Amino acid sequence: MTMLAAALVIVASIVAYYYFSDLLQAGRVGIVIAGVIAGGLIAMTCETGKSAWAFAKGANVERQKVVWPTRKEAMMVTIMVLILVIIIGLFIALVDKLLFETIYSFILGVNQ
Repeated sequence: MTMLAAALVIVASIVAYYYFSDLLQAGRVGIVIAGVIAGGLIAMTCETGKSAWAFAKGANVERQKVVWPTRKEAMMVTIMVLILVIIIGLFIALVDKLLFETIYSFILGVNQ
């Protein structure tokens, strides 16, 4: 029931955005932002909202544990990826050329 009330508050703020079309754009956007905040606060009072908040807090803790690479490490990995893409591209081109020649010359007997 609480989630329904939160959704209704948000929908009401969106309806108010269009109903008060004579207000400045900033005021109308403020109404929607206030409605979303109020709806979020209402949603936080139910069990689903509390578990969602706990999940978000846990996700933030895990995000803080991420160790980002240094600039040098990122550049080295980027260079390695580019080199591998070039090597694999050349390999695929070679295999394609060999298969093309094999099919046309030996199997179909077509000279080019």
